[in-house]
Amino acid sequence: MALIDLKLEAWKNKLLDLGKRNRLINYKETKRSSLNIIKPDILNLWQDFVVNERTIEFPFFDEELSDSDNEQLSLIEEDLINIQSYIKTNQSIKEQQRTLRSLREKAKIASEEFGVNILYLSFGFLKWTESEKSEQYLISPIVLVPASLTIEAINDPYILNIHEDEIVINPTLKYKLENDFGIILPEMYEEHNLISYFNEIRDLISKNKWTLIEEVSLSLFSFLKINMYRDLDRHEEKIKSHKVIRSISGDVTALDFEIDSINNFNHDKQTKPVDVFQVLDADSSQQDAILSAKKGVSFVLQGPPGTGKSQTITNIISESIADGKRVLFVSEKMAALEVVHRRLTMS
Repeated sequence: MALIDLKLEAWKNKLLDLGKRNRLINYKETKRSSLNIIKPDILNLWQDFVVNERTIEFPFFDEELSDSDNEQLSLIEEDLINIQSYIKTNQSIKEQQRTLRSLREKAKIASEEFGVNILYLSFGFLKWTESEKSEQYLISPIVLVPASLTIEAINDPYILNIHEDEIVINPTLKYKLENDFGIILPEMYEEHNLISYFNEIRDLISKNKWTLIEEVSLSLFSFLKINMYRDLDRHEEKIKSHKVIRSISGDVTALDFEIDSINNFNHDKQTKPVDVFQVLDADSSQQDAILSAKKGVSFVLQGPPGTGKSQTITNIISESIADGKRVLFVSEKMAALEVVHRRLTMS
């Protein structure tokens, strides 16, 4: 096997997280990262929240009330449940509100830093084993409906809305079942009937003597890596033919960049001010990076925080735009995108 094949296989394996620590495979309830919805039942909740896109308003609890008066708190919670009886969870109103706050804060951080939604309502769970002889059951969510939690003011209730992202079938579970058992979970769309979909899954797992649990839980899930794995798998031939990827894998003959013209380049003497379209200041090392980018040289720009990486990227983009090129700038964290965008718009 060629070196690129070995490297690609190693990269793909690192992206897979099929172990029991992954909550998409081995789901476990935690006090502040999950919330089971008991009422309404799963079918009515699907119809209201997913099909009709009805928002869910959770009962509000005033946490300024004294924790010492447990009898008073119990009466208040009972009144809240009676007045706002549409939604009921496995936690008390007081604990429920703390859990909702935690879920919202974590989902907000993920959205701001990585630009992705990780808050989902899980409809249905598969109770299964990794082999026929195993007696250790795993619980995995099946249908993941993207959601968002909002709150207008500190004294207002939490509101759950359906998120703009697509409904997905647990991609990690789907991969695991297909590769280990040959079971292909069907796709699910919001207009589909949930009962018929669950029955279809029950038919698929009947020989394995597994169980489908009809429960709903609000929790946090992230499956970015499995999507990256699929990209590598689907576009393997294109990836292997790319000269930069081949170079990263160890093929020294893949790149043919001419860097002699860049080394020891005298920017002051060899560059006219009229030909410079940088919007921010740049030192000599940053000028070398900008020149490399203009000449199409692939390189890695690295340095500790505060050394001007975002500044250099901003200048590279401005120079490329001036040259009539289009630039695709991607980052794992949203903050990095916002910094560069802000510097470009202010220049």
